Amino acid sequence: MNVEIIGDREFITSVQERDGVWVLMAGQALYALLAEGGKALPVWSSAEKAEVFAQNLNRGGLSPVFVPLNIFLGGAWLGSSRLQIVDVLASPRYGQESLTYAAEELGARLKT
Repeated sequence: MNVEIIGDREFITSVQERDGVWVLMAGQALYALLAEGGKALPVWSSAEKAEVFAQNLNRGGLSPVFVPLNIFLGGAWLGSSRLQIVDVLASPRYGQESLTYAAEELGARLKT
């Protein structure tokens, strides 16, 4: 079994158990990266992991914000044409490559 499969299962289970994800925001501004065709949204399964990532960025004002799973999977987040989220980065760690999902793929995985 490869590490990515273990990381995938751990991430999906953790998010489902907590019934939501953590994102980084500065006020009303969402922290996201540019991706082909839209944005890549980093999400974490805990506030602590998101906070560690934010501290390593050295960008002031970023704070972890909890998004309940039913809202995250709906039209306000993954389904939003305004946010244009095409990829989701699963619990990224600063300076390391992270497990990446297409937005639709993650939505389908979390609904099961």
